[in-house]
Amino acid sequence: MSANISTILVIGATSGIGQAFTKHFHSKGKKIIAAGRRLDRLSALKSTHAGLETIQLDIEDITNLDTNLQHILTTYPSLDSVFIAAGKMDLCDFKDPSTTQTKNIASEITTNLTATISIAHTMIPHFISLKKPTTLITVSSGLAFIPVPYFPVYCATKAGIHSFSVTLRTQLADTNVNVLEVAPPYVATELDTKFKERYIEAQGGADKARVPISLEEYMAEVTGEFEKEGAKEVAVGFAKLGADAWRGTFGPILQNFGMKG
Repeated sequence: MSANISTILVIGATSGIGQAFTKHFHSKGKKIIAAGRRLDRLSALKSTHAGLETIQLDIEDITNLDTNLQHILTTYPSLDSVFIAAGKMDLCDFKDPSTTQTKNIASEITTNLTATISIAHTMIPHFISLKKPTTLITVSSGLAFIPVPYFPVYCATKAGIHSFSVTLRTQLADTNVNVLEVAPPYVATELDTKFKERYIEAQGGADKARVPISLEEYMAEVTGEFEKEGAKEVAVGFAKLGADAWRGTFGPILQNFGMKG
């Protein structure tokens, strides 16, 4: 898959999986435009990776997202790939309204789902105009296939990302745009920092709580899957169980309906 990537915009490059893939693509000699909200982290990333470009971008600012992306395309007209890794996760219980607020729900949906769809809307016409292999990489989750009750909004947004990726792939089947969905399992990143203790408690304590795999272990496994030709959902571990079950059940149905997603 990397062979089709020359210049890639990584959105959410300052931490977690987005940062890990940024470093991976850089090690492969790709031209990287690293985007994120935190200027200090972007500067730190640029200082340690020669040739890497950075740009401040807040994808939750939907009103200005298209304008900001168009500016990126003007600056980097050869951009042929985008990796949308930015995301938000919140632990909430709808039996207890105090565990979240409407603004937090809206923020999570905007960041995880609305922004991804909006980015695709802006980027795909540009990719088609290049008349060469291009790649749109979405990031869902193992929770897109196997939801858990602790993260009802997050699970719904990631299921939405999966559905969108499937339908978009079908729409673009006869074009030069490839749609790849990365579906991580539970990985040790900053995503759950603000509620980690509550999450452990909700699962019955440390002895019963699920233990995330390290980011290093995840990258060691996922990069091999990423390079496989014809991949649609790139998943390992728990996430692969869900993705394979979905693909095995619904893949034949999609084919019967003439869909290539």
